[in-house]
Amino acid sequence: MIRKRLTVRFVWQLVMSGAILAVVAIAIVTWMLGKFAEIEMNRNFAPLGISQLIAEATIDAQGLIVDPKLLQRLQEDGGWLQSLDGNGSVLQSFNAPDDLPTHYIPGKLMDYWIGSEPFPYKLGMWIQEKDGHLYTLLYGARSQTEDLLRDVMADGQIQNDMISFSAHVLSQIDKAGSSIQVLDSKGVEIAAWRKPIDAPKSYSLQELAMGSNDQVKNGMRMDTRYDDSTGLTWVYHYRVNDGSETQLVGVPIINTEAEVIIIGIATFLILAFLVFVSLSLWYANWFVAPIIHILGWIQRLGKGDYTKGTEKRNHRIFIEVMESIHTLAATLQAARDAEALAQKNRAAWIAGVTHDMKTPLSSIKGYAHMLEAENYSWSEDEVREFASTILEKSAYIDKLNSDLALTFRLKSGDIPVKMELKDIGMLLPESIRSATSHPMYESERVRYSIPSTPIMAMVYSPWFDRIVDNLIANAFIHNSEGTRIDIELSKLPENGWRIDFSDDGRGMNEQTIKQLFERYYRGTDTESAVEGSGLGMAVTKELVQAMGGRIKVNSRLGKGTMISIIWDASR
Repeated sequence: MIRKRLTVRFVWQLVMSGAILAVVAIAIVTWMLGKFAEIEMNRNFAPLGISQLIAEATIDAQGLIVDPKLLQRLQEDGGWLQSLDGNGSVLQSFNAPDDLPTHYIPGKLMDYWIGSEPFPYKLGMWIQEKDGHLYTLLYGARSQTEDLLRDVMADGQIQNDMISFSAHVLSQIDKAGSSIQVLDSKGVEIAAWRKPIDAPKSYSLQELAMGSNDQVKNGMRMDTRYDDSTGLTWVYHYRVNDGSETQLVGVPIINTEAEVIIIGIATFLILAFLVFVSLSLWYANWFVAPIIHILGWIQRLGKGDYTKGTEKRNHRIFIEVMESIHTLAATLQAARDAEALAQKNRAAWIAGVTHDMKTPLSSIKGYAHMLEAENYSWSEDEVREFASTILEKSAYIDKLNSDLALTFRLKSGDIPVKMELKDIGMLLPESIRSATSHPMYESERVRYSIPSTPIMAMVYSPWFDRIVDNLIANAFIHNSEGTRIDIELSKLPENGWRIDFSDDGRGMNEQTIKQLFERYYRGTDTESAVEGSGLGMAVTKELVQAMGGRIKVNSRLGKGTMISIIWDASR
């Protein structure tokens, strides 16, 4: 189970990490493609901007409804759009100048388009289908610098390496944030006005071509014009209107595809690093921390500390291991408690045995010294009395040894006896008569009740007699004179049966009930009957259990005691 759970956790974690990285990669690629399109539209609104304008536009009865943001970009690019039908008539116009025609002759429009016929604007034509309708858009743009550069060339006066302008032209240049260079026929600078710091002093053919082809560098774009009359080339640098006026403070302006690629890759690597750091922290919390907790718990067990410790939610993944260690700790704790109890019982057992052996031995030793004394001469009756006492004490010691041997053999199950089917209703009265025949007991103080229905069960008669004997002796020995005992045999379901031994004596407290069947818990002296020795109740419990029964005690101080021996099913 734990292997399956760990496998599922690891696979789930890796799949989730892969999914997160895939989502991040898709988001970054989408952002990069959007930035590429934005950069391209900043350079030249057509053709990407026109294609996007048609794709994102909605259609109503009047025609296309264009996104206002795209129209603003069209205006910033200095371009215009006209939507034409199949005959060349203008259906819609966007940012169109007043000098544009409202109808185009198809053949003449083709001449405008290919440049064989002069037209005041650079033209582009896009034909694109949307929602089953074919749209024809005519795009035109006039150079943002054409008029200003014409004025600069006409107004500029070159003196040495400097250029001077009139106040009117100078205000236009300042408003555009422009700078100007003048090159000779070899591309070498001969004069400049507010030249950019990174602008070269000479240009090759390739540099002029690339610079004039909408290349943006540091937010600046370049335009050139050649003056046939002087043989000079005027280079005009002007600031690109890329929306930087609305750029948030602290957010870098991205002008090139290389910057987009670098930012995209760097962002992916940073996010991937964060994902793996998060994954490592997750592993540390859900796998390493529980393992450290388990190792610490095992170390405490080795030192004898069986406390469980605080469980946390992340420990549940190793719940089987935790439960096994908890079971082990409980077992070790129970073993230690059992060992402590065994040591305590052993000490009590030794003390009890020593006491019970010492008392009769002292009597035997005393009478032996009296018989051995040369200064005294004992009569025959006195010698016979001494011998009787010695025999009585010897019998007590012999019975004590037998009880000790019997209890330990019962504990180990090393007593092979043959159980016989007996009528308990007939066996019980015989055992009661045998027990009450002792001269210290009064048989009339014992009453018993036998049901009319026979109760047949498998028992060993000598053990059964011993059980009845011990229970009657226990009731008489530990209660005051005049105590009455009621014994009742009754039938239980499924051929079970029970015998209740009830007395009206002084009763017992909870502590006495719990330890009633411990050896020597309630000892006696050698003047009492052998049945009342400190081993009687311990032997009784072992004999009942050996024959498949159980024993139960109910008692209250001042209310008497009832001891029941129960067989839940006939054996």
